[in-house]
This record gives sequence, structure tokens and C-alpha cells, in this order.
Amino acid sequence: MHFLLYGFQQDLKIEKESLSQYYSEYLKLNQIFASGENRYESILLNYGTQELKFTLGFLTNILKNVENKGFHIIDPVFDSVEHSGNFELSVFYGNRIIEKFSSDSPEDFLIRIYTLRRILNALLILDDRLFYLKYLLDFVEQVEAFLNSFPAMQKENLKNAMDFYQFMYIYALKLLSDEEKALGYLIKSYNIKKSMIQEKILPYPEENNIFQIINIVGSYLQIEDSFIALVLDIDDYIKEFVKQVEDLAQYGKRKPSVLQPYFQNPFKGYINQFLTNIYILGFEDEYYRIISVIPEIVSKDHRLIVKVNEILLKEPFKEKKLKEMKEEIQLAFNNFSSEKKENVLYVYYNACVSVFRDNIDEIKKLQEELKEHRKKLKDAFSLDVPMFRMLNILGKKEEAKKLAEETKKQALITGKKFLATAVDDYLNLEL
Repeated sequence: MHFLLYGFQQDLKIEKESLSQYYSEYLKLNQIFASGENRYESILLNYGTQELKFTLGFLTNILKNVENKGFHIIDPVFDSVEHSGNFELSVFYGNRIIEKFSSDSPEDFLIRIYTLRRILNALLILDDRLFYLKYLLDFVEQVEAFLNSFPAMQKENLKNAMDFYQFMYIYALKLLSDEEKALGYLIKSYNIKKSMIQEKILPYPEENNIFQIINIVGSYLQIEDSFIALVLDIDDYIKEFVKQVEDLAQYGKRKPSVLQPYFQNPFKGYINQFLTNIYILGFEDEYYRIISVIPEIVSKDHRLIVKVNEILLKEPFKEKKLKEMKEEIQLAFNNFSSEKKENVLYVYYNACVSVFRDNIDEIKKLQEELKEHRKKLKDAFSLDVPMFRMLNILGKKEEAKKLAEETKKQALITGKKFLATAVDDYLNLEL
């Protein structure tokens, strides 16, 4: 047995007991939701005759394909099902596959495990936490039984281990709200995949740690002051990210199709958020290396945010250049979502407050502009950060403090701890 699987085996025993207990308690606390225990089994009741005929015909075809081609066909099957966005149907079809392929043969085990992976992913998108817990327990039981029955199937057991820790990361984050524990699971998953790549069990760079590193850095930012963050060398992960992006870009010259998913959402959005994070953390050299290798990966809103920061931190004639950016931002807004607008405006107006803080007339003008944006973007409470900073400069200290405290409260309620920390920093420095 691979040395990493011994730790995995022990974790399975511990986590299965813990999950089972948590699921039982969660079930009691959510009796209203639990009453809909057949919700995915009864979805066909709402179908018309033609839709029902097509759905059952497709199910027959799925089962036949799985019977002929085994677990390798599971992902393509679910890709087809989810193409239309019907993730409830994924759970229904998944249950039928699990029922049919129920033997203790390694092939049937893997069919069930691959199917449970896709059911769990569908439930994540549906944000169904109760059923996520239920199927996570099923997944743990299946991978434990497979490991005990077929320890020599190293590649599949390591893949199961990697996915187990990824699913436990979601469990710790969404259900336990324990970010330190979530980061611990992420690192275990990362280490397994890294080992599989180094031992050439997985084909690199098509298989890589890019998104695991994105999650690790994002989690690190949420718990920067905790013990686990203090002992974590975040530099190594960021340098590894740069190397893997460079390797992927080089490989993409020979096989361009491997790069396409990275240029599309949600992956492109994740990468741009990561780029923002490492820029904020001060890894400018690494940031510029990434965008020079794959410039197509960088979105317009991200470029604007970085440009504002460049003006604030490095450029001369800051006042003139920030004013010139206003028109560029306004033009870009024609194609931006509300979230992108909020992110750009947050950075822009905070920069303006820092640059124009000694010019009261300019601060008043900026405040009127920000009020207009705040009206249009109703839920963009991050914009209250530059607003309370402006109020403070204008001598309205009590009003500024009250707004700051309300903004911090909203940030904590919505899980935006990075924003809550920013509010604290501004409070300590300015109020």
C-alpha cells in the first residue's frame, strides 16, 4: 500500500464516525427539510408525457452505456445530463446507477464511487447541505470498503483519498464553518495530488494543483492570524502555482485545447480572484510572471483594479491619473456585472480617499459620486468602507464610526472576513 494511504485509512475511520454523528444531529435540527427525503426520487411526477418518455429513455441508454464501458463513462454521462443545468436529475440518475451496479466487484465499486462524486458535485451546486451530508457518508463508506478490499489498486485509492479530502474541505467550510480544519483537509488533498504527479501516476501538466493552490491561498487569507496560517509557508504554494501555470502554457502551445477551460468562467473568475489575492499579499513579481505567460486569463475588471493600485503605490501625479481613470472605468462598466462593478469601485474610491484626503472639496465631490453608485448597487455594502472614510475626513466622526461598525457586521454575517479585517484596519488607522 502507498504510504499516503495509511493516513487516509485512519482518517476514514475517524471521519466516518464524526460525520455519522453530525448527520444524525443535523437531521434532528432540520426536520422540516428532512421530511422531503424523497425529493430527488419524485422529480418525475412533475414531468409531462413527452418529457417523461425522453428522461426514461435517456436513463435506459445511460445504464446500457455504463454496463458496456464501466466507470470510465460516468463523467461523460453526467456532463451530458448537466449540460442543460438540471442538477436534480443528476441525483435521480445517480441513484439508479448505484442501485443497478451494486456488486462487490472492483468495477461496480468504482462505478458507485465515480457516481457519488458527481452526485456530491451536483448537491454543492444545488446548495443542499442535508443531502450533501447524506451522500458524503455514502461516499466515505464506499471508498473505505474499496480500500480494504482492493488495497493494490493504488491509483484509484489515491484518487479517492484526494477527493475525500476535497469533499471534507467543503463539509468543514460550509457546515462546520471551521476554516482552519478546512485548510487542513485542503493541504492533505494537495499533497496527495502532488505526490501522484511526481510519481507520474497522473499526467502532468494536464493534471495539476492549480485550483487546490487557489483554495489554499484563499483559505490562508481568511485565517491569517491563526496558528495553522503561521506555520504555513504560503510563498511555496504561490511559487508552485507560477511554475505550474508556466508548464501548462508551454504544453498549451502543442495542445491548445487544454487551456480553454481556464479562459472560461467559473475557472477564469477563480484565477482572477487568486491574482488579486497574491497582488495584495505583495507577490508582484509572481503576479506579472503569470499574466505575461497567459495574458488572456486576465479579465478587464482585474486589470482596472491592478492599474488603480499601481497609481496609488508607484505612479507620480496620482491625482491626475486617478481622475483620468474615471472615464476608463465608466466605459468598462457597460459589460460588467454588479459584483465586478462593486469590486472596481471599492478599490478606486479607497485609492481616491487616500490621495485626496487633504482636499476637502474633492472629497465632497467623490462622496456625491459614491452615493450615486451606492444607490444603483443596492447590496454593495463594501462601498460603505470608502464612504465612512470620507465621512471621517469631513468631520462626521460619529456617523463614520456607526457606518464602519455596521459594515463590519454585514461583512461577518456574509462571511467576508477579509472585508471585516479591512474595516478594522481603517478604524485603527483613521478613526
